[in-house]
Amino acid sequence: MSDSRNRLLNSRLIISIFLVSVLGVFLMSQFLLVRVQEDSMTPTLVDGQWVVVLRGSRRIHPGDIAVFRSPLDNRLIVKRFIFSSDTKPVIDHGWLVTPWGRWFLTGPQWDRLSKEKDLPGGLFFMVGDNQFQSMDSRSYGYIPEDNMIGRVLLRRQYG
Repeated sequence: MSDSRNRLLNSRLIISIFLVSVLGVFLMSQFLLVRVQEDSMTPTLVDGQWVVVLRGSRRIHPGDIAVFRSPLDNRLIVKRFIFSSDTKPVIDHGWLVTPWGRWFLTGPQWDRLSKEKDLPGGLFFMVGDNQFQSMDSRSYGYIPEDNMIGRVLLRRQYG
């Protein structure tokens, strides 16, 4: 091979490596791979299942499954976002009612939720689909926007 052909191949290789690196950095800044580590979202998600998360709290809407940092121990947690602090929750005979389901409230949970008024914006109420196996906002309250990581986009089918 000629010298000019080698230089052309080398420059194409360098450009390709650069573009792949830039693409990788971009993808890592936009997406996150998270492993579900509890049964609180069963049957929607199961323990050990991997999910792809689109980073950014502004991309999370009521009904979405999202990832956030636990206010208790800072671990990554996967739950469903059902309403924000600027929405009045609907409570019917001890059940928190939303378009995405109904969640049972214990007496103290019901009392605390019904008394919370004039909350600042940017707070997320997160619950597990497997409500009787879920430690969630019913127990520890709203999640601040700063704790929110992003919305679950894709989930690997299990089995």
